[in-house]
Amino acid sequence: MTGVAIPSLIFLLLTAAMAPAAKDLRTKEERLYAIKLRTAQWEVASDSLEMENRKSDLEAIQDLYEDKIETLSYLNRAKRSYQQANFDYQQAVFELQRTRLDFLRDATHLTIRKAVKYRTRDGRRQVDITIENASNLDQAVFLNPGRTAAEIRPLLEVQNIKVSILESPMSGVVIAEPYEMTVPSLKLGATTTLTFRLLQDEDAVVIAMDMLDDQQHDYIVLRRESLEDIPSINSVQFSQEGGLNDRIRYDLILERLADDEKTFRLAIVNLPHEIDPSFRDPATSANLTQVKFSEEVTRQQLELELQIPEKLSRKYVDQIIEFYVFITDQEGFLQIGELNRKYGNRPVPLEEVNSIKGDKERFELIPRGKAALEAIIANRYQEVKTGEEVMVRVDLLNTGTLEVEGVYLVLTPPLDWTYTTQPDTIAQILPGDKEPVNITLVPPPDLGVSEYDVRVEAVGYEGNERIESQEKDITIRVEAQADIIRNALIIGGVIALVIGVAVVSIRVSRR
Repeated sequence: MTGVAIPSLIFLLLTAAMAPAAKDLRTKEERLYAIKLRTAQWEVASDSLEMENRKSDLEAIQDLYEDKIETLSYLNRAKRSYQQANFDYQQAVFELQRTRLDFLRDATHLTIRKAVKYRTRDGRRQVDITIENASNLDQAVFLNPGRTAAEIRPLLEVQNIKVSILESPMSGVVIAEPYEMTVPSLKLGATTTLTFRLLQDEDAVVIAMDMLDDQQHDYIVLRRESLEDIPSINSVQFSQEGGLNDRIRYDLILERLADDEKTFRLAIVNLPHEIDPSFRDPATSANLTQVKFSEEVTRQQLELELQIPEKLSRKYVDQIIEFYVFITDQEGFLQIGELNRKYGNRPVPLEEVNSIKGDKERFELIPRGKAALEAIIANRYQEVKTGEEVMVRVDLLNTGTLEVEGVYLVLTPPLDWTYTTQPDTIAQILPGDKEPVNITLVPPPDLGVSEYDVRVEAVGYEGNERIESQEKDITIRVEAQADIIRNALIIGGVIALVIGVAVVSIRVSRR
């Protein structure tokens, strides 16, 4: 900057300062920027004038030194003064440029145009963040009066924008992946959309953007949308097993990311008709067939309760029953009804299931059967004479739902008693079937008169599991054998006595 230009600049600044004040239509922010810019320009002009003065002094002293009028010390002091003035001038120019760059940075702004949360078809929660370079071109042009809008526009392009999603600005916890995404460049007025996967479900997040050595935090309430109008359905306990006559409960998590109010139907496909299902509200225990979603109610937790009958068909016992729970609209509900009527008790093919409108969740149920034996003894009390064998019939009944194999009787007889069973082993007893076993008990020869108990138990196997019936006792009363000869003599004597009395009576009556 020449010595002629500096006084001219000072004159212009003074003239502008002394001119009559017109009505100022600028904003307070623009006025502040103008004051800062003018101050920086004053510093440049002032330091430039000081530098020119020091330069003139140095040149004059240099001539005096060459004429041997001034000393070298005085010349060196003049050089240092000029160097300091030059340094101050360069620093003032730098501050002016920095002020202009700060103004450009203040005019540069990134805004969040859209932040949408939704669930993908595979169940993942994702967020789409749309970022726009909404820098203020008019403000930037105003702060740089020597440049055109076309020259300023490239300066407002933002590069290397680092974006991440935080739980809160205080915690700094990143709750989405990728943990950080970089936008290489974003021109003025341009937009870009970044897709993150939410690691935890949040309705409001903080979007952190690092740019131009600055960090911007925006607290955003996520807008809820859905790829489809149908809610999503999920379950953690999708595979369970239970015994016959048990109630099995599955958790259901229903979610719809939308802002309007709508009602949907619940339905089941490929569950055997023998199993009774019901959808329940765990809070009120109410049975439901429809659920309503609104802007306030976007998530519901229900229970699917299945009642397994005690007499479930044998073909389902210990087998995996695969079925599907649907949440759908009226159209999908009618489609499910048509498929159920078409296939009846047969399972609906998977390709037909996949064609049903709505969202579905696959479930598994394994009804566990049980094997059980009961020993039925019609006569558990018997009387015999000493030396006689005891014959007992035991009917073995399978009261469970699984066949029992290798069934036999285990007896605990009194001391020195022996026994045999016919048959020794029954190969298989089907559920509900009954098989007889005849027991022959042989007492020892010297058995005394008394009552004896025999304990009977049935044992079999279901696979490797040992099945035992409840133990039952048979009471046997043993009586002594009668003396036949003595009894005959007594009877004969009685008969002879009766005859004798009759003969005497007849003779007496004749006299």
